Amino acid sequence: MKEIFLKKGFTNEQAEILKEAFLNTRQYEEGDNFQQEGQVCQHIALIVKGQFRYFYHTEEGEVTRWISLEGDFMTSLSSFIQQKPAVENIQATKDCTLALLSKTSWTKLYAEYEFIREFWLRTISYNYIGMEERVFHQIALSAEQRYQWMLENYPRFNQEVPDKYIASMLGITPRHLSRIRAKRI
Repeated sequence: MKEIFLKKGFTNEQAEILKEAFLNTRQYEEGDNFQQEGQVCQHIALIVKGQFRYFYHTEEGEVTRWISLEGDFMTSLSSFIQQKPAVENIQATKDCTLALLSKTSWTKLYAEYEFIREFWLRTISYNYIGMEERVFHQIALSAEQRYQWMLENYPRFNQEVPDKYIASMLGITPRHLSRIRAKRI
């Protein structure tokens, strides 16, 4: 696990601190929930193996908002920060291993280490900018343009994420995604 932290840019000392903090691991099978809407999120997780999707229930069915991949940190951000019930679900899309850090442990790390506070600020900024971009893209860009942006900014999605989830994140049907890909060949 230390290697994951080092790849994320943490120093050797910082990676050791994080490795010790994320000692609690848990296995998830495909379809298991890390977070369910209506429950308060109590953990930040590091995906050691596997992937998770963030989704909402709507009148039209489930809508995938995002996919977190192996090596990503994951939480239901607004629920974790505000300690209010989540409006989203986070579910394993394949068998997974998570390293977990409780809200209480996170708060202690945050208070003790400047590098954690800096990391948190970067993470919040990255998430906010990402949400802002996605809203803009849904409003102002065509499906083809949204797909091109995804390919350029998140190439792992095209390689690792099932088409039905990519299509949902782009706000299109899997059939439309197939047509977009066919045009590109």
